[in-house]
Amino acid sequence: MNVFLIGMSVTMVAYVIIGALISRKVNNANDFYVAGKNAPTMLITGSLIASFIGVGLFMGDVGESYSGFFAPIMVAVGVLSVGYIVGSVFFGRYLRRSNVMTIPQYFGKRFDSQPLQLLSTITSIVIMLVYSLSCVQGIGTLMSAVTGLNYNICIVIAVSAFTLITVFSGAKGVLITDTIMFSVFSLATIIGVTFIATKSGGWISTVTEMANYKAVPGILSYSGNLDYFYPTGRDNMIWAVGYGIAWMAVLMVAPWQSSRYLMAKNEHTVIRSSILASSSVFIIEFLMCIAGVFTNKLNPGMEEPSKALIWAAMNIMPSILGIVVLSGVLASGISSATTFLSLVGSNITNDVVKIKDERKNVFIGRIVILVIAVIICVLCIFNPPQIFWITYLGATIVACSWLPVAIASVWSKRVTKVGAFLGMLVGFIVSLVMKVYTGVKGITLPIYLDPFFIGMGSGIIALVLGSAFTKVTDKEKEERSKLFIMPESEKDPKEIKKTKILISLSIPLGFVITGALLLLWAIPYSNAVK
Repeated sequence: MNVFLIGMSVTMVAYVIIGALISRKVNNANDFYVAGKNAPTMLITGSLIASFIGVGLFMGDVGESYSGFFAPIMVAVGVLSVGYIVGSVFFGRYLRRSNVMTIPQYFGKRFDSQPLQLLSTITSIVIMLVYSLSCVQGIGTLMSAVTGLNYNICIVIAVSAFTLITVFSGAKGVLITDTIMFSVFSLATIIGVTFIATKSGGWISTVTEMANYKAVPGILSYSGNLDYFYPTGRDNMIWAVGYGIAWMAVLMVAPWQSSRYLMAKNEHTVIRSSILASSSVFIIEFLMCIAGVFTNKLNPGMEEPSKALIWAAMNIMPSILGIVVLSGVLASGISSATTFLSLVGSNITNDVVKIKDERKNVFIGRIVILVIAVIICVLCIFNPPQIFWITYLGATIVACSWLPVAIASVWSKRVTKVGAFLGMLVGFIVSLVMKVYTGVKGITLPIYLDPFFIGMGSGIIALVLGSAFTKVTDKEKEERSKLFIMPESEKDPKEIKKTKILISLSIPLGFVITGALLLLWAIPYSNAVK
C-alpha cells in the first residue's frame, strides 16, 4: 500500500464519518432534501463551486490545456463564470420565492402543468446521471492511476464512499462536506500550480519559453494548437464561446447548481454566494489550466493528457504535497457526485413517487439513492472513461432543454405550458441525439452545426411556436405574478447593506483578476512572440 493510497483512504473515511455525524441533525424531509432552507452564504458558495468543479476540471480541462487548448478553455471559462451572477439575479432568487422542494416542482407549479413537471424530472435525472458518469469515471481513473488498483475496484470503492455520505446526511451533509472539500481542493490548486511552476523554471520564464514551444505549437496562443481540434483560430474561438455559453447555462439553471438557492437562508445569500462563486471558479480554472501547460514542458508527449496533474503530483512533488493535491482532486469528484446523487434521489422521491409522509419520504429517498448508486456503478464499469466529452454532453443538454424555459418562466408573459413543454422536450431530444450520434461515430461537425447551436435553436423555436398557438391561463399568470412579490424578510437594511458592500468589492476584484491575467500570461507571451 503506497502513501497516496493511504492518503486517499483516510480522506474518504473522514468524509463518510462527517456525513454520519451530520445525519444526527437530519430531522425531517426538509432537512434531508433542502437543508432546512436556512443555509448561510459560506455553505451555499462552497456547494456551488464544489458541485461544479470536479474531475472535469482537474483531469478534463487540465488535459485539454496540456494538449494545447489553454486559451479556448480560458475564453470559455470567462464566459461561463458569469453564469453564477446572471443566474442568481434573473432566475435563482425567483426560484427561491416559489417555495418548492425541487426544480421540477417549480416548473410544474409555475406553469400549472404536471406533464411539464414530469418531463423536467426525467430530463433532470438523465442530465445528472450523464454528469455523474464523468465524475465517477474521473475518480476511478485517478484512484487506479495513483494506487495501481484495478479500475473497477476503484469505481466500487468511490461509489460506496459518496453513497454513504449522501444516504447518511442528505442535502445538509452535502452542503457541509462540499464546503470542506472546496477548501481542500482550493488549497491543492494553490500548492499544485506553485510547485509545478517552480519546477518548470519559474512562472514568467516558462510562459516566455512556451510562447514559441515547438512540441505543441500555439499552446499559449489565442487559437490554441491548430492540430488538436478545429484547424483555424476563428473556429476554435467560436467553439470556446459556444462551450462557455453551454456551461454558463449550467451555472444559471442546472439542477445541481440552481437547487442550491432553494437551500439558501434568504435572497441576499443567493446573490452574495453567486458573486463569490463566480470569481473563485475563474481563479481555480486559470491556475489549474496553466498548470497543465507547464506540465507539458516537464513531461511532453503524454499518451493520456488527462493524467497530467496526477503525473505531476506523483513525480515532481514531495509525497506530502502530492497527497494534498491528489486528495483535493478526489474531494472535487466526491463533492460533485454527492450532489448529483442527492438530487436524483430528491427528484424521484418528491416528483415521481410523491410521498407525503415525511419519515417514509426520507426512508424511500435513501433507498432510491442506493439504487441509483448501483446503476451509476454499473454504467461506469461498462462505459469507457470519456471525462471531458461526457461533461460537455451534460452541459449541452442543460443549455438546450432548460435554459430557454427557465428564463422565460420568469421574464415572459406570453410563454405557455405547451410552449414550455415543447421547448424543453425538443431542446433535450435534439441536443442529446446529435451529441451522442456524433460522439459514437467520431464525427466533427462544422462549428455552426455543433449540437449546442442546433439544439438551442430548435428548443427556442419549439417554445415560441408552442406558445404562439396556445393561451396563457389565469393560473399561469397568477403563479408568475407571485414570483415578483418580494417577501418582507428580504428588506432587512442590514442584509441589504452587506450585499451592497460585496457588490462594490467585486468591481476592484475584477480589475485585480484582469491585471493578474495580463502580468502572468498576456504580456510575457506577447513580448516573447514579437
